[in-house]
Amino acid sequence: MHAIEVCNLSYSYPDGTQALKEVNLSVEDGKKTAILGPNGSGKSTLFYHLNGIFLPQTGRVIVKGREITKKNLDWIRSTVGLVFQNPDDQLFAPTVKDDVSFGPSNLRLPGEEVEKRVGESLEIVGMTGFERVPPHHLSTGQKKRVAIAGILAMDPEILVFDEPLSGLDPRGQTELIELLDELNAEGKTIVVSTHDVDFASAWADEIYLLQRGMVYARGHPSEIFSNEDVVRATDLRFPVVVKVHKEFEAHGIYEKVDRIPLSIIDLVENLNGSEKRESGKIWVVRIPGMKEGGADAVNLDELKKVLDLDPDKTGAMGTTAKACAKMLGIESDFESDVIDSAISEAIRGGNVLVFASGGMSDLVSRRVEEYNRKSGKTIRWERLI
Repeated sequence: MHAIEVCNLSYSYPDGTQALKEVNLSVEDGKKTAILGPNGSGKSTLFYHLNGIFLPQTGRVIVKGREITKKNLDWIRSTVGLVFQNPDDQLFAPTVKDDVSFGPSNLRLPGEEVEKRVGESLEIVGMTGFERVPPHHLSTGQKKRVAIAGILAMDPEILVFDEPLSGLDPRGQTELIELLDELNAEGKTIVVSTHDVDFASAWADEIYLLQRGMVYARGHPSEIFSNEDVVRATDLRFPVVVKVHKEFEAHGIYEKVDRIPLSIIDLVENLNGSEKRESGKIWVVRIPGMKEGGADAVNLDELKKVLDLDPDKTGAMGTTAKACAKMLGIESDFESDVIDSAISEAIRGGNVLVFASGGMSDLVSRRVEEYNRKSGKTIRWERLI
């Protein structure tokens, strides 16, 4: 069963502007899907249909096998959480705690459960301690985190983000991308709209290209960005990594390769070619995710065993993982782009210790194994806890 199916969806605004024209798409359970397109391509209008803010004029939207209708909007909105592009459109309560508790309170949950969900959600987004702060006193990035916490507190299976990186500085963007990965690793299906090709190409499992309200193309990022005609026809640009790759080919820095690079690691691998060198090792320490009790569920005595290791670099990804690294007095070398940074260090022969929250530990091992498979090389890795 697909998480979301959109079938022949069309929508026109009262002034006659047709925003969507027979859109068809499907989102797989547990996957990361990016809806990519320039401003005015219909991305926001499409997203307003995914949790029933807009109802189809023609066509259907199906969530977890149930078509969206006026009769099941409460269920839809507890299943699909929508985070608006502008957090000011979502935050309205006098304090952060009031805002985050609004959704779960409307689900008629017991007070203790509401308190638990508010605490967990704020911790996940790194906003613990801001409970009594009025939202209008927060920065744009902080507001965005509170808006996300409000959705997480309702525990939806599917999370939909409209332009999640807009208005954020580079560090804020990196932290939000890591949060998206952490939520996906915990089992959430993630859908984002964006016009950021660098983000979409490196992050998504599948991309849909929207142009003038229609689906122009769909596919894996490597399929989309290896097709010059598709990119030009949709008024987008190639990701920076792909542009550098094309320049390298054009200048004969390396011969043409079958695999288009979507990350710096891919690009480096194309440059290294078949060069063999002794790789380092990546140790992965799994820290319980928030739903498993977070840092409170950690066996600190067991965790201290990692202090006997002598890594060249350390990294921490995920809220609880970063907290545990600090508990051990470890200052992480990598707190963003952790997996690619760890792989890069290992390629150069360094040993890396990575703390990873919950399912993100599986993400580390999958990415390392994927690199080994594609490159024909071997980076050793070991899960310690």
